[in-house]
Amino acid sequence: MKAENLQKGYTRIIGIFFVLVVISLINDYSRFGHRPETWHKLFHVLLGSIVLYFGWNNKNFWKPFCLANGSFFLFVAAFGFTFPDFGGLDAFNRLDTILHSIVGATGLLTGFLNKTTNFLKIFKIHLYHAQIFHIK
Repeated sequence: MKAENLQKGYTRIIGIFFVLVVISLINDYSRFGHRPETWHKLFHVLLGSIVLYFGWNNKNFWKPFCLANGSFFLFVAAFGFTFPDFGGLDAFNRLDTILHSIVGATGLLTGFLNKTTNFLKIFKIHLYHAQIFHIK
């Protein structure tokens, strides 16, 4: 699979899932009213909308978005692991921190892929070295 397709897929999936946070936002707002979590969810919805509008078919958007989004969410995850439940905000609870880690790590890894990355070739090299050094 080409790196460009993975970057396109990541961008589209993140955009869709972030926009779907609107369901949680509406439910949360109707139950609790305005609170800091409202801004957290609104951030995801706005980011998702921007990504879908500007990045759906824009090849020049995919790789930089993967790198920027991955870096940002890995930072947020690191903050969440360092300061769990910071300020009582849901954005830094264990579940959100794990989700931020997944979004960040997959984005950064996908962003660092380039056109010459061949997963099968990398896997074969590792198998070859394992056979040479008798690593099991």
